[in-house]
Amino acid sequence: MRAARRRRTLTTSGLMVAGLALAGLTTTSTAQGDGTDESDAGQLQAATATAVDWSGLGQAPCPEGMTRRVSVGAYSMDSAIPQSRFTNGWGLVSSRDGSAARAVVSSSDPSDHFFLPYLEVSVDRRTMLGLSTRGTQGNSAYTRAQVNSVDLRVYADDSWDGRVYDVTAATDDEGGDLGTWFEHRSQSGATTRWDIDNVQVYTCRSAPVSRISGSDRYASAARIAATYPAGVPVAYLATGENFPDAIGASALAAHRGAPVLLTRSTSLPGDTAAQLDRLAPQRLVVLGGTGAVSSGVAREAGAYAGSTSRVTGATRYDVSAALAAAYSPGRPVLYVASGANFPDALAIGARAGDQGVPVLLTPQSGLHPAVEEQIARLDPGRIVVVGGPVAVSDTVVDQLRRHTSGSVTRITGSNRYAVASAIARQFDAEPSRVYVATGTAFPDALVGAARAGSQGVPVVLTRQDQLVSDARTALSALDPLRGVLLGGQGALSSVVMDQVGARVG
Repeated sequence: MRAARRRRTLTTSGLMVAGLALAGLTTTSTAQGDGTDESDAGQLQAATATAVDWSGLGQAPCPEGMTRRVSVGAYSMDSAIPQSRFTNGWGLVSSRDGSAARAVVSSSDPSDHFFLPYLEVSVDRRTMLGLSTRGTQGNSAYTRAQVNSVDLRVYADDSWDGRVYDVTAATDDEGGDLGTWFEHRSQSGATTRWDIDNVQVYTCRSAPVSRISGSDRYASAARIAATYPAGVPVAYLATGENFPDAIGASALAAHRGAPVLLTRSTSLPGDTAAQLDRLAPQRLVVLGGTGAVSSGVAREAGAYAGSTSRVTGATRYDVSAALAAAYSPGRPVLYVASGANFPDALAIGARAGDQGVPVLLTPQSGLHPAVEEQIARLDPGRIVVVGGPVAVSDTVVDQLRRHTSGSVTRITGSNRYAVASAIARQFDAEPSRVYVATGTAFPDALVGAARAGSQGVPVVLTRQDQLVSDARTALSALDPLRGVLLGGQGALSSVVMDQVGARVG
């Protein structure tokens, strides 16, 4: 492990409220629903351009581009409220993962509070307070947390949600000693409740992890395409509404150093058009028939290129075979993956692109004639089937043995994440970067695999909410210099970015 590279400190500061998608804004307003009309002592929390989205379950994340350094304190509320002797009015109630602390205030009990034990952190160390919360107050002026001089107005609605706050400023007040307390007050004598659970205080450090994302799959694909230089020899255009036509193109695009852009079937998204204008490809290849990419869209997109052609066929397997026709015979290896689902074919796309070899799709039960014809023509040195017998049957394996003098083997695993991890570990250790994409949707991984293959680096698949164990295994084995997440918070959460950041650099 490159320990020297991992010793990094954060030199920037700023205050952040979770759950606010405030890209580009640096305001001094408090969280939504503040409604405060009073002047409280202390330093009110401000929002920054970088939001942290968290459900409130599990480990709270750090801001984007950072990872957890030290867990200073964690309070689950499952057995007791911390420091019960200093608690006024709070009790335990069942929550979604055990017990939570609850305060109910009214005209007869207008204010409840409880205190966390004093905690100690280094002065000016990026320090965060995370908590899970729900309530009926509806006005965050009356649901309050305070960490030394940092005064937080915690908005809570009737559903559990997570909040993450930057309390770094509080570390200056008492030499790193943090005193944290929570107060719920009644507004005009109204009866309201406030629940708190999974309270965490922790510090963060900067990490070489970033995100490429846009407002939707088309914008995200355009952002990935923006990493290519202008004047590329070729670019590929595929529908963003389904995967079969484009899935075989990731390897070919990677081999040719070409971007893959996505479009709606009947209209060219503005982000896609802007990138085609910038890229000005010498040639544009449209993937699929007019049902996937209409003639009008192909003409509009083709206006940005020197020439336009289309790769199509009666089925996804015919399209796959047509793409394979671009390769000359005698390749050292050829990959075969299921055409019924996308994860295995996407995971192998970067590897095949790096090696300059094709990926062909197959039905589960037997080779499609057009695909088998191409495999026979290509006469590969060996064949690798991606996925287990449920994805690609042993019957297909037997058919493939007729078309190579070498071995026919499988890359398989217990699930899509294990397969992607096994593929990623075939790359050389310490790659310049590893791309991370969701394993539950195709667009980000499809476009990202083309870029990854062109750079000779892998793509790892994971769930939206957590870095799965197979992905962690791959990152630990590879020890990459940096991580790049593909897609926005809806594809990969800040928790995933935090967890990736802990394993790169």
